[in-house]
Amino acid sequence: MKITTRYTALALLVSSLCLNAMAASVSSAESLAQGDRLWAQGKLQDARAAFEQAVQRDPRSGPALMKLGGLLLSNQDFAAAIATYKKAIGLDGNNARAWMGLGMAYLHTQQKDLSRAAFGEAVRIEPARKQQLTALIEAPAP
Repeated sequence: MKITTRYTALALLVSSLCLNAMAASVSSAESLAQGDRLWAQGKLQDARAAFEQAVQRDPRSGPALMKLGGLLLSNQDFAAAIATYKKAIGLDGNNARAWMGLGMAYLHTQQKDLSRAAFGEAVRIEPARKQQLTALIEAPAP
C-alpha cells in the first residue's frame, strides 16, 4: 500500500509540473502575440512589457528573446538588446539571427571588433548571409 501511495503522489507531482509548464507556454505564446499586436500599433512600451512578460514566463523561449531583442534594437536600447541577444545565443549558439542582432547592437555602440565577430558567427552558421554582411564585417574600425 505504501508503494502505491508513493507512486500516486509522484504521478500527481509530475502531472502538476507538466500542467504548470503547459500553462507557462500558453501564457508566453499569448504574451508574444499581444506584443506583436502592440508593436504593430506603435505601442512600443506596452509591446516591450508584453515581450518581457513572455520571457519572464518562459526564460528559455528563443522566440520571446528574439522578439524582445528586436524591439530593443529598434528602440535603440542597445545595452538591453546586447544582453537579450546574448541570452538567446546562450540558448542556441547556432541562431544566426541572434548573432546578427548582437552584431547590429555592437555596431551601434561603436564596438566594431565585437560587431565583426558577431557578424562572422552569423556567416559561419548561415554562409548565405555573407553577401548581406560583408560590408559590415569589412568596415574599418574607428
